[in-house]
Amino acid sequence: MFRGVNQVNLDSKGRIAIPTRYREELRSDADSHMVVTVNITDRCLWLYTLPEWERIESDVTALPSFDKRAAKLKRFFIGQATDVDLDASGRLLLPPPLREFAQLKKHIVLAGQGNKFEIWDEENWTAQRDAWMEDGLGDGPMLVELESLSL
Repeated sequence: MFRGVNQVNLDSKGRIAIPTRYREELRSDADSHMVVTVNITDRCLWLYTLPEWERIESDVTALPSFDKRAAKLKRFFIGQATDVDLDASGRLLLPPPLREFAQLKKHIVLAGQGNKFEIWDEENWTAQRDAWMEDGLGDGPMLVELESLSL
């Protein structure tokens, strides 16, 4: 559903405009309801449609509560999740604590990840993208799922 890198601006009220090409699909598939939460590995946010979020939230909630890593994931990932709605102008209001976490300033990047968007501060996105390019796929064994890909 979501692909590509889209540059948008954060307005003075903390809103971002979703690119026009995604709005109709979001209104029909998700009835304009979305969920934004923190990325568990990078200083960016994850933006899901409500139906996709409910699927993922169910999987995370089912993890064992007494496992320290699962409990940490639940606290961080679900505990920071906030419902947001697309307004009539196609904008989303990002809550101040989440904007602060992701270090969002005026220039924002929405990076499509298929089932979600990543929301990055443009400077952080550029620095991280460059680091990823230098690192390639990184060291260590390749995931089994990647071995069969033909790009």
